[in-house]
Amino acid sequence: MHLALPGPLAILPYPWVESTASRWIERSFLASVCEGDIAYLWPSASLEAHRILHARGIPVVLEGINTRMASAKRILDDAYDAFGTAPVHGITETRIAEEEAKYGYASAIFAPSRSVEAALKGSPLEHRILPASYGVDVSRASPKRNYDTGSRPLTFLFCGYACVRKGVHHLLDAWKRMPEPHRLRLVGRIEPAIADRYHDLLASDRIEVVGFVRDVHPHFAAADVFVMPSLEEGDPLVTYEAALHGLPIVASSMGAGRMGDSPGAMEIVDPADVETLTTILSDLATMKTRREELGQTVWHLARGFGWPEVGARRAIALQALFSPERSALP
Repeated sequence: MHLALPGPLAILPYPWVESTASRWIERSFLASVCEGDIAYLWPSASLEAHRILHARGIPVVLEGINTRMASAKRILDDAYDAFGTAPVHGITETRIAEEEAKYGYASAIFAPSRSVEAALKGSPLEHRILPASYGVDVSRASPKRNYDTGSRPLTFLFCGYACVRKGVHHLLDAWKRMPEPHRLRLVGRIEPAIADRYHDLLASDRIEVVGFVRDVHPHFAAADVFVMPSLEEGDPLVTYEAALHGLPIVASSMGAGRMGDSPGAMEIVDPADVETLTTILSDLATMKTRREELGQTVWHLARGFGWPEVGARRAIALQALFSPERSALP
């Protein structure tokens, strides 16, 4: 481990020093990389850093935290168009071009979900994908829960930035049709356009708006069903955290992430199909056996996604990719 930021830069709040610190960190990183190393870069690393490493013959492996920007822009432009507001996702043609250029300097990319893999088709990295996942702190797991809720209302949980990208508008449209007295709990900030359009519903006693919290685990432990209807995603950590607490999960294919590849692990739904989404939520509200089946399935699966296990799988993938037996890098 190397301390990249000296003196006060290391202790000040990062937003105060981000511009200076980012340049300093990159210089420190580039100076420390040696022949035989692999440079593991996240999207915020500059294009120049990619160029320098490539020119030095250092293999570069990227992290695909979300889907390819060119794909994400199409998805989100369509979503905001259908919602009836101007897109605020911030993905520009300039940013897309820069990402594509970075792909050209890379040897491989970790794709944490099938959605990321699919979005990379046609890119310079299409045939240099390392399937991966994210993970969870298994020590935070809940004990096996009791799914018999008796006559009490159920709590359906969404956790994250409640925005168009996360498909929250589809969830709220479905919730309008949900039978009472069940409650939807939103943990996280709410996009202004969502807050404005659904003001009356959000202010009703059918929804609990919690806002931003530093520790989400108590909310997972107290909920009965987790819903992740994301339209564009990499591999959402909240899905793993819901699984860690034995929650039955209703998710889009994006929101399901890598864990959703396991057959029967979750209820996978097209979030724009509000009628089907409503039916699944309504059924889970009344079907204790189904909630228990789904919740216990992901509770057991989550133990295979602890961070040490995830890291070990990635290390094995890198060793296989860059082993001496390979005649050349891809």
